Amino acid sequence: PLFYVPTHQCASAELAAEVKNAISHRGQALQRLLACWNNPP
Repeated sequence: PLFYVPTHQCASAELAAEVKNAISHRGQALQRLLACWNNPP
């Protein structure tokens, strides 16, 4: 499937992996998990 990313004006397949991870819900969840993992309460 083709997913258009309006904020970047291109298809998701055209984005670099770093950009995809920064804007995807999975990438954001991983960033939160790593933040909690590295800074336990």
